[in-house]
Amino acid sequence: MANKSTQNGSMLVIALFVIIVLALLGLTMIRLLSSSSEAIVHEVLGQRALNAARAGIECAVANEFGSGCNHAISKTFTGVSGLENCSYNVTPTSKLIEDGSKSFTYLSYSATGQCTAGKINVTRLLFVDAMVKL
Repeated sequence: MANKSTQNGSMLVIALFVIIVLALLGLTMIRLLSSSSEAIVHEVLGQRALNAARAGIECAVANEFGSGCNHAISKTFTGVSGLENCSYNVTPTSKLIEDGSKSFTYLSYSATGQCTAGKINVTRLLFVDAMVKL
């Protein structure tokens, strides 16, 4: 049996070890929860950016077919619930295609939707093609 003088400080070492292990476990949990929250923010902003790009393409297509959308090329959303701090830019291209006696116009639209929240900036690209018989 060991006497008291040889056991001095062993509880202190065990307590210090337990405190360090619990601190590392706590830091790991905080980091895990923080990265999970950031992933959710990116996912929500990504969906908003995709919706902004869709709105841009729909506006450009409507403008092409005579519906008269006011912002066919670019727009920054203000006062639109769910699309705050979002914008889109649309690049339309068209090409005339002739097949014998038939003529077609090949339309291609690419839209970039962008949303910002604080330091986070998310961009989504969307492409749509259409062909119109003349």
